Amino acid sequence: MATSEEHLERINQVLRHARGSAFYRERLPDTPLRSWEEFQRLPFTTKEDLRQQSPHGLVCVPPQELRQYHESSATTGTPVSSWFSGDDLEEIHSRFSEWGVGFTPGDRVLIRFPYALSTIGHFVHGAAQHKGACVIPADSRTSITPLPRVIELLRKLQVTVLATISLSAVMIAEAAEMAGLEPRRDFPHLRAICCAGEPLTQYRRQLLEDLWGVPVYDNYGMTETGPQAMDCREQRLHPWRGHFWMEVLDERLEKEVAPGETGNLVVTSLTRRASPMIRYITGDRVQLLEKPCGCGEPATLRIRGREDDLLWVKGRPFDLWKLEEIVSQLPSRRFWRVNTEPDGRLHFVVERERDGDSLRPALLSRLEEHHDVRLKVELVPKGTLYDRKELISFGMAGKPIYVSSSRP
Repeated sequence: MATSEEHLERINQVLRHARGSAFYRERLPDTPLRSWEEFQRLPFTTKEDLRQQSPHGLVCVPPQELRQYHESSATTGTPVSSWFSGDDLEEIHSRFSEWGVGFTPGDRVLIRFPYALSTIGHFVHGAAQHKGACVIPADSRTSITPLPRVIELLRKLQVTVLATISLSAVMIAEAAEMAGLEPRRDFPHLRAICCAGEPLTQYRRQLLEDLWGVPVYDNYGMTETGPQAMDCREQRLHPWRGHFWMEVLDERLEKEVAPGETGNLVVTSLTRRASPMIRYITGDRVQLLEKPCGCGEPATLRIRGREDDLLWVKGRPFDLWKLEEIVSQLPSRRFWRVNTEPDGRLHFVVERERDGDSLRPALLSRLEEHHDVRLKVELVPKGTLYDRKELISFGMAGKPIYVSSSRP
């Protein structure tokens, strides 16, 4: 990413603002940075820092300016707190409403994200209404809207946009099929799907478009920061460069990788947020591709997956992007998990979508040769990975991939 004096001045403004928080007061210099070398010597902010400082340690605005509070899901420990001011929310809703899906008056947007303490459902809700669209808050962590009711709402309310995590979109399609419906045919008013909340590779995007027959638009962000990037109308994910400074660093977090290479994303707020982030280690592997898009944006962000979900085979990393590239070539590709075998093979367990699905030895050989890795692919009966009764009763989607990470 090209540096500039303008960006350095904006970072200095944010640093002065961030020193208003208890956490950053002693961690940040009290004089302006004079160079990017000084910026790169600032300490990182880690997830553990945020846990220890929650709920109030990173707040740097007066209490009366706070308008919204959120927490991470706390699946890995103490939840992380995130506060937003009125200015933050106005900025997010305004920018987010320019999502490539193009919310318009007359749209009916069914939101199948979690609402309780999570951010994305609320932000999509606000962005859609900012453009005059009608919102149906279906939630995804409640027994009030199991999948049959979601399908009923999609049909009877003539929903035009479905907003949900990608795995949930697959589950809804499957539930519709179990009810005797064809997703591509029997939801004629649906024009788009909006995804967020988990990495969306080009291979999972293609799966969703094959299932539903409509374009899929992605968004990237997290509880700690709010949205950081979103798809344009051409379905390319562009970073919010006016809102965040993005560093893509090597595995040791010591230097930036070469342009276009995969690295670890570290972000710094460029606006005066209620809880700004300074050199926050996101835990995500990304590529920043400096290639102009037809929409006018100069760069595209590719989210390759969580660092914690990497699988290592003979010193080579396999991230979500690479794993889903392999799955995309299999006869079944909706529900799967993977781990590494002691003999160095990647072991995929994939649910059959049709009774007759089978893996030809020639295909397995081609995949092994192309990806330079030994593979074991086990096709198992439908319901092995996801219990269909539970799926229909609750439809609470979990992670799209289950990996047993191993490091060299």
